[in-house]
Amino acid sequence: MNNYIIVLGSNLSSEFGSSTEILKKCVGELKSFQAIQSLLESKWYISSSFVDKSEPKYVNVGIRFCTNLKPKELLNFTSDLEIKYGRKRQRRWEPRTCDIDILLCDQLILPSKLYFEKWLKLDFFEQKELSPDELILPHPRLQERTFFLKPLNDLQPDWTHPFLEMKAKEMLDSLPSNELQNIEEMKL
Repeated sequence: MNNYIIVLGSNLSSEFGSSTEILKKCVGELKSFQAIQSLLESKWYISSSFVDKSEPKYVNVGIRFCTNLKPKELLNFTSDLEIKYGRKRQRRWEPRTCDIDILLCDQLILPSKLYFEKWLKLDFFEQKELSPDELILPHPRLQERTFFLKPLNDLQPDWTHPFLEMKAKEMLDSLPSNELQNIEEMKL
């Protein structure tokens, strides 16, 4: 069995409802998917867009679960779920109805350490222009984003990054205080 943590996000409503309603429906589909077991949900968060603070705020929730699905199989499933709930990919980092990021799968580094390190070291402008053609695990921006680290810390604060060799809690604690001010827990 593989252990995964994913983070769902939305900052646009659609015919499926508000961002929160869309993500609740996605979580419901994950819970009912027979290939997924032992599902745990993080707290729900609302955060500013890290790209453009004038964009609508994001709703985020993390999910931890076990499955026999391989990472690419899970990516196919989550991509289909994004499309079902209205995700359109026109430009990088645009507002979206449904975004599902696979943060990690146990201690796997995919597709290779070398490829991971290349994406880890991209500067902000390169990140904005380039899109990987393969699934990269752990997510190469995991250690930089509060909307990833808060749910991860709710679910598995002792998880150690296999490349950076830092615990989830250490990564969260190393973020600048202004980053931590851009996210707050939601009351559902």
